[in-house]
Amino acid sequence: MTPLFSTLLGSILLGACIGSFLNVCLSRWKNGGNVFFPTSSQCPRCHHSILWYDNLPVVSFILLRAKCRFCNKPISWQYPIVEISTALLFALSFYRFPDLHSLINSFFFGSFMILFFVSDIKWKLLPHPFTNFFILTGLFLLSPNPFQHWFFSIADFLILGFVLYGTTQIIPQGLGGGDIKLGAGLALWLGLPKTFVVLSLAVGLCLLVVIPFLLMKKVTRKSMIPFGPFLAIGSLLIWFWPNLLVKVGVPL
Repeated sequence: MTPLFSTLLGSILLGACIGSFLNVCLSRWKNGGNVFFPTSSQCPRCHHSILWYDNLPVVSFILLRAKCRFCNKPISWQYPIVEISTALLFALSFYRFPDLHSLINSFFFGSFMILFFVSDIKWKLLPHPFTNFFILTGLFLLSPNPFQHWFFSIADFLILGFVLYGTTQIIPQGLGGGDIKLGAGLALWLGLPKTFVVLSLAVGLCLLVVIPFLLMKKVTRKSMIPFGPFLAIGSLLIWFWPNLLVKVGVPL
């Protein structure tokens, strides 16, 4: 086994484990619990402590045939999907970012995007603890010397936050508070130019999904459509392929 393959495999395994932790964050936040305590996970239906060998990412889901060992109730498909998605993002991060600092940043960024995607899909919410930690992590991680980029990063954060807040005053039901904080946080991580591209991508993706549902009368103009998943997808596209739109004349 070559060192390159070993490191790639390690990234995938780490991603699966982090995905399992993200599931814990999502589950315990919704139920008002502490992310770190108790240390053992519990079945959300029978509340029995999950044995360590029943808590292996993806593998245990398959071996248990998607059912709890104790109450035999079904286990949500969210768990393996989040674990596999995180593992794939970590593998892509390893491929795209050869230096350690950028790789760690990418691990964090991808993990946050999965949190935002799932929470907004499930509950139409972008929890403030998640967005707050996303912003703080960006401040401290993006530069080996955080103070070097704080001024411009905070300026981008405030500018985009003000723009998005102003948008809500014109279109009151357009964006929620979580969307504003996520958008402003993206400006801190990506800078203003890339974040405006992300917003454009997110709007375009949203229209591609929503318009067919409107035509089929599955949703109405008054329906609450979560925007966070589209922001997450657009953000990941620009994070991994920052020159994606340069070929069509969009400067990044």
